[in-house]
Amino acid sequence: MLVEPILDDPSQNGTDRYVSLGDVLFASDWDLARTTAFMDNNWVATSFKITLAYLAVVYFGQKAMRNRKPFDGPTINAVLVAWNFTFSAFSGWAAYRLLPELFSVWREHGFVGSYCHNGEYYTDPLTGYWGWMFVMSKMPELGDTVFLILRKKPVIFLHWYHHALTFLYATLTYTEMQAWCRWSLALNLSVHTVMYFYFGMQALKIRAPRQVAKLITTVQILQFVIQCYIYTQLVHIKTTDSVPNCSASWRVLGLGAVMYLSYLYLFAQFFYNSYLKPRPAKAKMNGEMKMPAETVKKID
Repeated sequence: MLVEPILDDPSQNGTDRYVSLGDVLFASDWDLARTTAFMDNNWVATSFKITLAYLAVVYFGQKAMRNRKPFDGPTINAVLVAWNFTFSAFSGWAAYRLLPELFSVWREHGFVGSYCHNGEYYTDPLTGYWGWMFVMSKMPELGDTVFLILRKKPVIFLHWYHHALTFLYATLTYTEMQAWCRWSLALNLSVHTVMYFYFGMQALKIRAPRQVAKLITTVQILQFVIQCYIYTQLVHIKTTDSVPNCSASWRVLGLGAVMYLSYLYLFAQFFYNSYLKPRPAKAKMNGEMKMPAETVKKID
């Protein structure tokens, strides 16, 4: 099995001038050095401020809405429909652009090579750009929480913890250029394509069977199981040096292990409480059995 060495540090190409979001987003060409300069010198510091602001909105927003009526009219519902279908379309298109590269590397270098072999994933204009767009999409996804607050829906710990940590982790680790990220992006985008489409249908008041919500949560858990398995293999590879030049760093693996293991535990706990835990007969009569299908919205 051929495993190529980690790409040279893109900073060696030199990008001394200030790089803005627009410089990367609307550039006529894809330049990894320019993108990493923006991330390191601009977006990383900004992401911490956004995360703090987000947590403040979660806390104070719910307090502000406590004695107010929920926003639940046709206007906010229309915005919510557009919001969810836009994210579903974005996720589907990004997955369409990134999945062929994953399958190609898997065929050429095997399963281990697919999470150790960087190849041209970050430098290629197609996968490089859409991989970066995935990272940047985690910021507007924080807006999911705003809809919950305005509509006075419960904002459970799993929801805001998952949103905040995913956004921060994706930003902090982007310039490390880890090969396993192709799996993380492909899995997350595939799940989000279906998940946000489901949310859009819910916003249109089109109710799907309860099993659909159960299936979505199951696929989310499966995503984390796969990620934890890959992380376990990477830890073994790094410890034994069984695959020389495997594109994985201990710093990213350490942070990622905490994140994905906590996600796996919290999502599994949510699944049990929502779909397996026995419910009182009175709760069933009051319609609380419908809650899990609606609660999927609260966690992702």
